[in-house]
Amino acid sequence: MAFNPFNAPQRSTVYPRSTRNVKGMGAMKKGHRTSGDMWINVKRSWGGFSRGGYFNENLTIGEFVAQVIRDVSTEEGFQLFQEGWYLEVQSFRKALDPDEHVEMLKERFNGAETVHAKVFNEHGQLLDYEYGTGWYLH
Repeated sequence: MAFNPFNAPQRSTVYPRSTRNVKGMGAMKKGHRTSGDMWINVKRSWGGFSRGGYFNENLTIGEFVAQVIRDVSTEEGFQLFQEGWYLEVQSFRKALDPDEHVEMLKERFNGAETVHAKVFNEHGQLLDYEYGTGWYLH
């Protein structure tokens, strides 16, 4: 699903925020929760690196996608984002639906998974970014 990072919706209140604590296998590992938050890695396909973050397990998939896109769109290169380009968040090689407001994050993930953020141009071609050079075809 195409999603423009500059049209991100406000967080809805579909589900109340989780506050449970579970030790699981340890911090940033499967099953671990801190105040209801689980660790998920976000790989930036254009930069070849990952950064993780804590996301509340009661977020819907759409709210999760919006948070990931808000986070990555503050990075270098997004000031050069052009009309028609879009950012997609994928899990297991399938795009996560930014309009999914029923399924909760904890129903699909258990923490410590990696999702991929990818930038595509208006023709659906994957783009990479190099500092100083800008965006180019993958």
